[in-house]
Amino acid sequence: MATESTRVGQFLKFLSNPETSIPKGAQWIVTFDEGSEKSLDNLIFKAIQLAYDGEPNAFWKTLDSAKKIMKEEYQKTACLFCQAIALPGETIVSNVEGKIPHNGFIGSYVGGGRENFPIMRMTFIDTHVSFVDTVLRGWALATAKFGMIARPRNDDKNYRANLVCHKFGISPNGPSIIQTVKFFDLCCVGVSEEEYNYLPVTQPIMREARFVYNSYSLETFDPTSDFE
Repeated sequence: MATESTRVGQFLKFLSNPETSIPKGAQWIVTFDEGSEKSLDNLIFKAIQLAYDGEPNAFWKTLDSAKKIMKEEYQKTACLFCQAIALPGETIVSNVEGKIPHNGFIGSYVGGGRENFPIMRMTFIDTHVSFVDTVLRGWALATAKFGMIARPRNDDKNYRANLVCHKFGISPNGPSIIQTVKFFDLCCVGVSEEEYNYLPVTQPIMREARFVYNSYSLETFDPTSDFE
């Protein structure tokens, strides 16, 4: 029978191995349409402009200033405005069937199907040129005007893009990707409200946006290997 000191030693060894060590805090990035020949602005800005033109008062003008924050230095390696992302879980609905009331019999669980994908939440820092108001608000409007119909990526009314979330860990070879989640055919369906007041600002303003997607994939990697 293992002694207490043996158990402690085994657990410390468990934590010291690269594949079973605990990640040092939240180290992650997200990128819109990583690996795509088209950037996010080229994919959806035409649809946003068409959505603006269809408004009763067509005075929506955000895309010129939005281009200032779509530069490669802010978007290509990672969307630097994104400060938080709620990755979805995976749930199978289980229902109890066959149970007769008023007796001691135990009902059996049967599958009720796969749970629908939850709406994904992401939080963005608000800067002088607001990523939420100049890009995501119009994106949500385009989704409302032209969704939820599948459209080719080169269609002017395309309102969908892909999103990649990389999680990083520290290995003997230095920082490396340990997990990648990809979301396909993603579109914005809502942005949070914002209140203006005269209270002292003590921390950055964060804005939440909500997204839906058609599917996702998950990849995990060996942290002892080198990754590009």
